[in-house]
Amino acid sequence: MLEEIKKIQGINHNEFDDMINTWIESAKYDLKGIGIVNTLVDNPNSLIKTAIITYVLSFLDVVNSEMYDKSYQLQKDVLRHTKEYIVEGAYPYPPEETSE
Repeated sequence: MLEEIKKIQGINHNEFDDMINTWIESAKYDLKGIGIVNTLVDNPNSLIKTAIITYVLSFLDVVNSEMYDKSYQLQKDVLRHTKEYIVEGAYPYPPEETSE
């Protein structure tokens, strides 16, 4: 994923590799934190991979940072509302209201 991000941004050196890898890991922790299945995050399909790349670009591309951040938030929202991606037994998001 590192090389794909570098290609998207036209980066042809290794100066930012550590920082980009940190953001990739941060995105994975963020997705796991909302209940996305760990194995899907660790071996991402195209939907999760796109979300991770978008997250990284929200930090890396300062000109379009806000656009990438909003895009990531929308992608994350889709993932957490898609049953196949959520850890079974994880809380519903948003929490369902209970009637007493």
